[in-house]
Amino acid sequence: MKAKTVIKRIAVGLGAFLLVVVAFTLYVNIRVEQEAKGRIYTEMDSLPYNKVALLLGTNPINRWGRPNSYFTNRINTAAELYHAGKVDFIIASGDNHIRQYDEPTAMRDSLMAHGVPEDRIILDFAGFRTLDSVVRAKEVFGCDSLTIISQEDHNARALYLAESNGISAVAISAPIRAGRWVRTRLALREWLARDKMMLDIWFGKQPHFLGERIEIPEVLKQKSYSTAAGMTVRIVEPDIVKAGIDSLIVEFRNIRDIEGMTGEWFRIDKKSADGGWKELPYDRKYENADEELAVVFNAVGWIVRPDTTFRMTVKPWFYKYDWAPGTYRLAKTFSYPPYPRTEPSDTAFVEFQIK
Repeated sequence: MKAKTVIKRIAVGLGAFLLVVVAFTLYVNIRVEQEAKGRIYTEMDSLPYNKVALLLGTNPINRWGRPNSYFTNRINTAAELYHAGKVDFIIASGDNHIRQYDEPTAMRDSLMAHGVPEDRIILDFAGFRTLDSVVRAKEVFGCDSLTIISQEDHNARALYLAESNGISAVAISAPIRAGRWVRTRLALREWLARDKMMLDIWFGKQPHFLGERIEIPEVLKQKSYSTAAGMTVRIVEPDIVKAGIDSLIVEFRNIRDIEGMTGEWFRIDKKSADGGWKELPYDRKYENADEELAVVFNAVGWIVRPDTTFRMTVKPWFYKYDWAPGTYRLAKTFSYPPYPRTEPSDTAFVEFQIK
């Protein structure tokens, strides 16, 4: 009789425990889905811009030794995101707990193969778990806003972690190309991962490693316009402009069906507090036109052919190099036929920032 009572109590206890687990899982998943609602995107066009994307790692190879479609699709989505101008940098965050297993390097190599420049990829070798990747994005890399890249279920959990850590985040979902059984198994695993995530948050779980702060540089913000339609100019290099630059490579684009012309002359202006523009001062040794070192531009013309681009290098060596933080613009004159012109040339401008 006592044995039956014990068995009954154990059964009741197990039943109650399972009921609590099911109720907790439902609660967690409802909370996570509600938090992610409206913040997971599948179309690139509607996705808002963020300076940094967080690419969450996974094994490049599946259990059968073939390329993992989850990894491949995340890489494709991240590269598309970068090339669409939706982010400037990608943090490749993954597991590298042993020398033979290195998710971040695999992500970097794959992104570079898709045309993402190496200097726009930031490696995070301590992204052992999603919690580590998200928290380190803020505490180590200083990101208060992010675009997260993974599959949809995983994105929802990462967004909840981001919100819990004071990060304003959206996510772009990589496609899922897997059979029904694989998707069901991964969905069940994701539900349990969400349970663990909630417990980690409640109990204040922290990443395995943090470390010193790593600053992500500001990327050149450009705005191009001109006094005549059909010609634009942009700064190609460097993509991060700092005071004391040695040279700028600029690119003209002529979208007219006739050729245009530009020359050596250029000017650099700084935007003032009232919204006006003032040319930077020359270094004093170049200010006097009677001096041997006076600034002189050669009377050289370069053709910018129809519907094409043309690159040239300008060297602002005669301007004072202690440029204060602010908004600047490069001014370049150009003209269209008929020649010779009897009126002033038009000017193309490109604005950029110095932090």
